[in-house]
Amino acid sequence: MRISRVLVPSVSTILAATITVACAGQAAPRLPGELAWTIGYDPKTFDPAKVDDQASELVRYLTGGVLLRFNRSTQKVEPQLAENWSLSPDGRTLVFKLRGGLQFSDGSKLTSRDAAWSIKRVLSPETGAPTAEEFISPAGVTLETPDERTLIVHLPKRVIGIGKVFDEIAIEPAQRPSEGRVTAGPFLVADYRRSQYVRLRRNPHYFARDNNGVQLPFATGIRLDVVDNHEQVIRLFEHGEYDVIDNLPPDYFGLLKQKAPGAVRDLGASLNTEQMWFNQAPGAPLAEWEKSWFRSQAFRVAVSRSIHRTDLARIAYEGHATPAYSFISPANSVWYDRTITVPHEDTEAAKASLFRAGFRMNGSVLTDSAGHTVKFSILTNAGNAARMKMATLIQEDLKSLGMQVTVVALDFPALIERLMHTQDYEACLLGLENVDTEPNAMMNLWLSSSPNHQWDPSEKTPATAWEAEIDKQIQLQATSPAPQVRKAAVDRVQQIVADQQPFIYLVYPNVLKAISPQLRGVQPTILTPGLVWNIEAISRDEGRAAAGR
Repeated sequence: MRISRVLVPSVSTILAATITVACAGQAAPRLPGELAWTIGYDPKTFDPAKVDDQASELVRYLTGGVLLRFNRSTQKVEPQLAENWSLSPDGRTLVFKLRGGLQFSDGSKLTSRDAAWSIKRVLSPETGAPTAEEFISPAGVTLETPDERTLIVHLPKRVIGIGKVFDEIAIEPAQRPSEGRVTAGPFLVADYRRSQYVRLRRNPHYFARDNNGVQLPFATGIRLDVVDNHEQVIRLFEHGEYDVIDNLPPDYFGLLKQKAPGAVRDLGASLNTEQMWFNQAPGAPLAEWEKSWFRSQAFRVAVSRSIHRTDLARIAYEGHATPAYSFISPANSVWYDRTITVPHEDTEAAKASLFRAGFRMNGSVLTDSAGHTVKFSILTNAGNAARMKMATLIQEDLKSLGMQVTVVALDFPALIERLMHTQDYEACLLGLENVDTEPNAMMNLWLSSSPNHQWDPSEKTPATAWEAEIDKQIQLQATSPAPQVRKAAVDRVQQIVADQQPFIYLVYPNVLKAISPQLRGVQPTILTPGLVWNIEAISRDEGRAAAGR
C-alpha cells in the first residue's frame, strides 16, 4: 500500500537557492559507485516474507533473489535463480531447475531445499505473508526436492499467472532467515539507521552477468534516505545528490521541466489508484451510529456522488491525473471495463438518496434519523501535498451535503498502526500501488478474509452478500483457464465495487519521474518499481557527476 488544503511554500524560491554538498537533511555521504534516492518512511520490516508496505517491498525487490522475475518492460516472466521452469497441462504442477553453483551473499551454497523452505515459510499461516493468498489455497500446496537443483511445487488448484507470484518470494537460507542481510539478490542490507537511511551493499556472489560477462550489479550499493520532504528531495536531486525521483509530486513537475527538461518524464496514467474509504470493522472503537452510516450503501454512494473528481485531478495533480471510478486503471486496457455504471457527480441525487435513507437537514447540518450530527475525520499521511489537497477539496465537497469533516494528517507509521492494528479511525484517504496488470495481484485486497481488505479486515465469513459475491468472482478469475470467464468475473467485481463503493475511487495519478543525466541503463516503466526494476544494470557516471559540480 502506498500510502492535502495545506500548501507547500513557494518552490521557485526554494529551488533557486544555492546549496552546498553537505545540505542539511542528506542522511549520509555517497560512497563511490553508490546509487542514492529516497523513500518516504522507514520500512516496516526487512523480513521478505512479511512485506505489506511500499518501502519494505522496494527493499525486498532490491535484495531478494527470486526463482522467476516478471520483466516490467516486456511484461513476461523470466528465469532468475531458476535456470528454467515448466507448468503441467492441468496448471497444478511446477518444476523448477535451479542454476548450478548458486550461492548466497555470505558464500554459502543455495539449493532447492533453501527454495522449498522459503516458499513453505511464505505459505505458513504463522508468517502471515500477503503473497500466500495468491496461491488461492496455500494450505494445500506441497513441495518436493528430489535433488539439489530440482524443486517441484504441487498446487491444489490451478492459479492463473502463477509464474508472477514467484517474483514476490525471496529465497532465503533454510532455517536461518536474516531479514535481508544474507540474500541471493543483487544487494543485501548492510546498514539501517531508523528515520535516516537504509544502506544496501552489492552482493559479491550474485549469479548474473551482462552480455560481456561482467559481474552484476554494476552499482557498488544503494542508499535509501528516509525523507518525507519533497522540497528537500528536489533540492538534492538538482544538486546531483539523488539519482532518481520515482514518484515526482505533480506540483514540482512543471518547475523541474522548465529547469531541466531532459530530467523529467510523464509516462501517462499509472495503474495506481487514490481512494478513500470508511471504517466498517465491527471491532473499531467508534460509536455504533457512526458504524451504521459507514455500512450504509446510500451513505457511501452519496459521498461518492458529491466529490468533484475533475477538480481533484486539475487542482491536486495540476492536470497530471485522471478521474477514477474503478480499481482498475484505463491504462490496464485488457482488464478495465468501460461499460460499468458508476455514480457520477450529482449533489442533488446524493442528497435525495441520503433523505431516503433517513438522514435529515437541520439547518445546514446533516443528521441521522436519531438526531446525531454527521461529522467524521478523514485520515491521510503527512507530507503528501496532492493527497492533502484532495482531502481538503473533499472536505469542501461534503459540506454541500451538510457533513462536517476534518482532515487529520499522520506520519506513515502512525497511520499504518491505526489502519492495521487499533482500527481507530473513521475514514481514510490513501493510494494503492498496483504492481501488476493481472487481477491476481489484487487478491489480498478483495478477499474478505484478507487483513488488507481495508474497510473490514480479516472477516471470518463475508459480512455481506456482495462481499461473498466478490470472493466468488475474484477466486473464479484466479482459477479459470478460460480468458472470457476471467474477464467476465473481473468485470462483475468492478460493477459490484461501483455499486457498493467500499472504496471511493478518486483519481489515477500519472506516472511522473525524474532521472539524473548521470545514470546509465534506466528503462522507465509504469510498473512498480518503476525506474529501478532493472537495478542490476543501472550505473552512475561518476566522471559526469564530478564534472557537473
